Amino acid sequence: MRKRDWELLFSEFDLRGVLDAQLHSVNDRVVTIGKDRFETESDEMIAASVASGLVVAPIELREEDISVSSRDVKVDVSHDFDRAVFDRSQPFHVDGVEVTYHLPFVGDRELLKCRPNTFTLNPPRAVIAAGELQFPYDKPGRDVAATKSLFTQDLATLKQWLPWVNQKVGEYNGSLESTVRTRIIERRSELARIGQDLSSLGFRVRAGESTRPASSSSNASKGNTVQRRTKTRERARKSYDVALSFAGDDREYVEQVAEELRVLGVTVFYDRFEQVELWGKDLAEHFGNVYGKDSRFVVVFASRAYAAKAWPNHEKRFALGQHLAAGNERILPVRFDETEIPGIPPTTSYLDLRVITPKKLAELIRQKVDSEASHP
Repeated sequence: MRKRDWELLFSEFDLRGVLDAQLHSVNDRVVTIGKDRFETESDEMIAASVASGLVVAPIELREEDISVSSRDVKVDVSHDFDRAVFDRSQPFHVDGVEVTYHLPFVGDRELLKCRPNTFTLNPPRAVIAAGELQFPYDKPGRDVAATKSLFTQDLATLKQWLPWVNQKVGEYNGSLESTVRTRIIERRSELARIGQDLSSLGFRVRAGESTRPASSSSNASKGNTVQRRTKTRERARKSYDVALSFAGDDREYVEQVAEELRVLGVTVFYDRFEQVELWGKDLAEHFGNVYGKDSRFVVVFASRAYAAKAWPNHEKRFALGQHLAAGNERILPVRFDETEIPGIPPTTSYLDLRVITPKKLAELIRQKVDSEASHP
């Protein structure tokens, strides 16, 4: 396949326009939220849920998983002036090989079609396939080695462009939660005002067609909160309000969540908080108990590292077993990237940590814990 037949990357749409259009869709998403959610969930919880659904996943190249393939082809050498070709107006084919470099990637593939603010006049080319970019090179004869330098050059051009795209995506994701939360707050006020206006008409207001003024549950009274959590744990025979299941690669973020939860008075299992307790124990058995039966909730921090490592999967297995047995929302999955975690149904709602700070996530976990403590 000639390079001119490859797709021109980062050239079809304007990236800023695409991201702006995504932000403009926030209003449409918010106005479709049922009134009951505003009566039962906080602004923070609704905003985190909506924002998680609007995250744009940046493109990440999986260079460690590059593979190659080859096939025999006929190569047109009519434009090779080092060859004795008498009629260059016609294709002249010789035996050759096509070597294809397969470069896996994760992220939103539509970004590969979007032009960033910063660019050059030499955009990269490739063949966009499912989950990978393909770079096929035709060579007369069997000169496989000669294709590597061509691929190296094309990869360098691609890696020059990707940071320009991903920087704008990062800025978009970083502003998303606050933009959604602002609209959620406005919408709550609109619904309260509509409810008041309907009541002022002097007629009976039909159920389901108005909303009573509701306040964010994040401002709930803290007077007996700790006591309620304790009683709920004792009634359920649990040792922890929540356990955090994560891969060591993601510890920096998770530790901030754990520290915030402790400040909020939530009883949390986080391994570094219990180093003395864990000393000398059979960790396989102990973690099985913690994640399987001793915690009311388990937050699963999904990531590529989480899916690949043994201990997180051990924890997840016990948490899932108890989750299925209990038949409730016991597992609270959050994600660092697009990795699917086996065993967690694809229809399960995740919160996306690319738009949620550790402090914000800790507050959302607290709200979940306290909501269940109020309604055991």
